[in-house]
Amino acid sequence: MLEFISGISVVCFVASYAVALACEVSRLAFRSSVRGAALVGFAAAGLVAQGLFLGWRAVNAAALPLSSPFDWYLLAAWLLAAGSLWLTLTLPRTPIGLFLLPVVLLLIGAAQLSSREPFPQSPATQIWGAIHGLFNLAASVSVALGAVAGIMWLIQAGRLHRKQPPLRGFRMPSLERLANVTSRTLAVAAWTAAAGFVSGIVLNAVNRQRGLLETVPWTDPVVLRMGVLVAWLIIADALAYAARRRPGAARLTAWLSLVSLAVLTLSIVWGVFGTTRHGMPPAGSSESAAEPSEAAP
Repeated sequence: MLEFISGISVVCFVASYAVALACEVSRLAFRSSVRGAALVGFAAAGLVAQGLFLGWRAVNAAALPLSSPFDWYLLAAWLLAAGSLWLTLTLPRTPIGLFLLPVVLLLIGAAQLSSREPFPQSPATQIWGAIHGLFNLAASVSVALGAVAGIMWLIQAGRLHRKQPPLRGFRMPSLERLANVTSRTLAVAAWTAAAGFVSGIVLNAVNRQRGLLETVPWTDPVVLRMGVLVAWLIIADALAYAARRRPGAARLTAWLSLVSLAVLTLSIVWGVFGTTRHGMPPAGSSESAAEPSEAAP
């Protein structure tokens, strides 16, 4: 059993998610009595394989489990895949996977381009690092879920405005329900991102005090991109809150959620391909010669 788990690769769950996404896309072309079972089966297989992959890395990690950018992106993808599967089971006629699975695959792609080396750690940085990572993870997942609900709201509202019949085999949630999800996830994303940013400042101070990492200046790309993301999410949530009782508030919130996903995507791309001193050991340490880690969003 252990040999089987250790042999699971990223390709295994990527292939399962890709087939599940193909099943979702095929709804647009034809009906099938076995497609639903195939979709759930492949999505569940991918979720289990990815969970075992992450579990194996956590058990065999030399440092704090799942503490590298590679693991962070995979964990975010796994949570979204789990949400997609759960919503597919509870709302079988709603094409949730059509919107969420592409995000899952993109996060896995970002993981493949990221460093697998964990950051230097001490007991203090393990605690603050976990807090920092969990808040950022919650913010990113919330942005993705809110954007999916926003896209669905815009599609549903557009079809109703044009008095078009529902798509064959598709049943969208009500506009009210989608608007509530979009508004709430935008608020969660704003305040968890802010908490993640503040905890990152504390983490940087702890690392600097203990000499574990180089000082990360305010002009570092990681700090800049996280600052931009946090500022945008707070502004977007404030705009959505201010307009909540006005006509067109739901449409505005839907568009704000889509822009938030675009800002998050640019932040991830910047983090994957940009250079940073975030996560670098201090000069002269035994780890300073290692390749610098890329930061999680």
